[in-house]
Amino acid sequence: MPFFEKNGVEQPKYGALMRNMLGDVLDFLFLYNRKKKENFIIDRNSIQSLEEMRYGGIFLTAHYGNHEILGYRLAELNLPLNSASIVQKPLFFNSFLEKKRSFKGKCFAKQKSPHEILKFVDDGGLVALLADQDFRKDCSRKFSDKCKSVFLGVDVRCNPLPLFILEHKKDLPVFCGYLQQSGKTQILFLKKINAENLYGEYNSWLEGLVLKNPAKWYGWIHRRFKQIS
Repeated sequence: MPFFEKNGVEQPKYGALMRNMLGDVLDFLFLYNRKKKENFIIDRNSIQSLEEMRYGGIFLTAHYGNHEILGYRLAELNLPLNSASIVQKPLFFNSFLEKKRSFKGKCFAKQKSPHEILKFVDDGGLVALLADQDFRKDCSRKFSDKCKSVFLGVDVRCNPLPLFILEHKKDLPVFCGYLQQSGKTQILFLKKINAENLYGEYNSWLEGLVLKNPAKWYGWIHRRFKQIS
């Protein structure tokens, strides 16, 4: 993302970034069931958010650390979870991913239409989104201005899906979180954010993570935001 560099934000070394990414991919593809044998703890300040998430809402996370294993951990905690996803090609690879994204035989990352998402949250579901990504198609004017924000000093336009959901169900709570790997211990961090300023609070939260450990954010090698010219 060269436009962040223009604002004085330095990208991490490419080698460090790729080593972290490769480690997380290998953990997800081949080792993550063993992670259950590792120490897994919930940050004490996150417990209240976790209990509220049991009643549904919107959960925002990022391409930071091992977000795939994060999904598994949330499903393991018996949250009513569905992570927004797209069908991958070829189909045998998609089937493989769905198997890896399953807990007790139930896939927690299925593609859903907008209508299905709304029904899901109406029924008390928790819809999870990778929110550090742009949308590649034009969105309606209703949401175009509302999903503007600032990230690492750059004006960006963010994914409008959370706004679409909140337009339907205004009192839905919004949360964000990530999974931190510290040696052989995984720590779950969760936070409730203000739905009226969800992009501002979410991007501020993500900025803190990125600036603290930039080599754990994989958005550097993707065009995850649509910059506002």
